[in-house]
Amino acid sequence: MATLARPGVRTTEGASRPNGLEAQLRQHRRRLTPQRAIVCRLLDGNLEHPSAEVLHRRASAEMPTLSLRTVYAVLHELVEIGAIRALDLGTGSARFCPNPRPHHHMVCTRCGRVRDVQFAAPPLDLPPDQRRGFWVTGVDLVFRGVCGECRR
Repeated sequence: MATLARPGVRTTEGASRPNGLEAQLRQHRRRLTPQRAIVCRLLDGNLEHPSAEVLHRRASAEMPTLSLRTVYAVLHELVEIGAIRALDLGTGSARFCPNPRPHHHMVCTRCGRVRDVQFAAPPLDLPPDQRRGFWVTGVDLVFRGVCGECRR
């Protein structure tokens, strides 16, 4: 059963059950080290779109010897296997989204909060005269504004 440990962070009761990101590492024949396991556990189902620094701070409470460099390495490995998405949303540091399926994001311009947005966007295409030799492989929509909490 899913519970909210912190606002926006979903965790799963029964820590002995492997989470989705751990399972994906195993499917790609990656060894589940304690460092990978803690990053996966903190990120799997996390709705906050945390940065590597936030994940490192939280993981360090349980594993003080875990370096920020290792956190980045695990995150980039998860991106490489398609388990998560790295996001550059203009918030000052890369954020990581545990939902690799196509979707869009809303970003609060005051606090930096990021939320997933699920809707079918109409197809967007760059006019040929604007491509200048560029081969477009994807489009990400980012809605910017002020969240409800910051508006209060």
